[in-house]
Amino acid sequence: FRAVNRSYMAIKRRKRLTQREIDLKIDRISADTRMRGFEKSDIAVEAIVEDMAAKQELYALLEETLREDAIIASNTSSLPITKIASASKHPETVLGMHFFSPANVMKLLEVVRGEKTSDEVLVTALAFAKAIRKVPVVARVCYGFIGNRMFNPYIREAQKLLLEGALPETVDAALYGFGMAMGPIAVSDLAGL
Repeated sequence: FRAVNRSYMAIKRRKRLTQREIDLKIDRISADTRMRGFEKSDIAVEAIVEDMAAKQELYALLEETLREDAIIASNTSSLPITKIASASKHPETVLGMHFFSPANVMKLLEVVRGEKTSDEVLVTALAFAKAIRKVPVVARVCYGFIGNRMFNPYIREAQKLLLEGALPETVDAALYGFGMAMGPIAVSDLAGL
């Protein structure tokens, strides 16, 4: 909860929320390491390591506690949703919801439709995205979805510039000048090198 509190305190300093509003939001958050408390959930969004076996194992555990019609969304940035869903008893309820980092700031949300994702689940995910003030874009399963498919060549070229002798701050400054909110090297630092 420390990271959540830090985030809310920054919002409070900018006078976007009062302490009372923050307290109400924090009271709605719960944590459990034993997979309890999901029985009434409409949607579960997993954000574990980018490992297919780990995600499929987690989905099997989630299905033991979630309702049959509950949506399971993966925050994967690259793994095929259809393959993740193949381990599910209800692949029609599985889709991707890739939140860009930092998720509490970035508005873009990739909603990735698997081969068997139902229309109803897709529409519900889009409504959920809008309810949490994200800008959803729908993608099918493909290499890198939308964001990473564009980002990978961008970051690759920035890295080539570094290998050719450019300074990281010079590369980022050029992209700031172009209007980007963050330079490619800063993004890499934020994501973790």
